[in-house]
Amino acid sequence: MAPRGLFAAAMVESGLITWRDISQTKVPPPPSDFVAVAIIFGGLSLFPESGAKFASAVGWGLVLATFLNLWSPATPTKLAIPGGTANIPSAAQQKGGAKTTITPAVASTTGQLA
Repeated sequence: MAPRGLFAAAMVESGLITWRDISQTKVPPPPSDFVAVAIIFGGLSLFPESGAKFASAVGWGLVLATFLNLWSPATPTKLAIPGGTANIPSAAQQKGGAKTTITPAVASTTGQLA
């Protein structure tokens, strides 16, 4: 039962990625997004039969995280920080001068961390 649950989670994840890209950019997602899903869920499928339910639960957790825009398999370096975001540029972008940026949820009026 769990392998079918993991397969269903992978299909729903692919559907979410497709729907999000088409609704936001009006173009289908690049094939690399689907390759990322295949690698992630393929890795989860390597769990032994005794851990299949755990792998399925992790897979559905990733689907939920994608649905809530907390995680995207296409941009694993863009982290979700409660109430804010962090963006970590790639090595090539860092050579070009890009810096890691962290956007806090609420800016302090005193300039000090609470």
